[in-house]
Amino acid sequence: MDYENLLKRIMDSDPNIRHSIITDAEGNTLATSHREGITNFLSSEETANSLKRAAAAWKGRKELTPKIGKGMYAVAAFEKITRMTFPLGDDNLIFVSLGSDTVRTDLHAGGQKQIVEHVLNILSRDPTKA
Repeated sequence: MDYENLLKRIMDSDPNIRHSIITDAEGNTLATSHREGITNFLSSEETANSLKRAAAAWKGRKELTPKIGKGMYAVAAFEKITRMTFPLGDDNLIFVSLGSDTVRTDLHAGGQKQIVEHVLNILSRDPTKA
């Protein structure tokens, strides 16, 4: 899979996306895309630890799959950012970070829900949805 192209499509889908990261099931970074001009709130080490914790949480969710179905995404909202996590196949995850300071010029353009829908459509690999 072309991770760089996938991350580019996700980043291009909405100006509020600060960065996106693909990790393996352990939370180890495989690819990353960072919006120009954006400063990270966390250090590289803090980001790596955060990704590992989020990956461990997904492992726990996978145990519930037979009872509640496959996880589609998870959202963690903080004062400064919102992070969405999406499974990528059976072994990888995509993390998408949004800023809390909206950069949209069209207030009716949507928000978090629209971004979730865009990313799910991109991941579906259905060209009619992306």
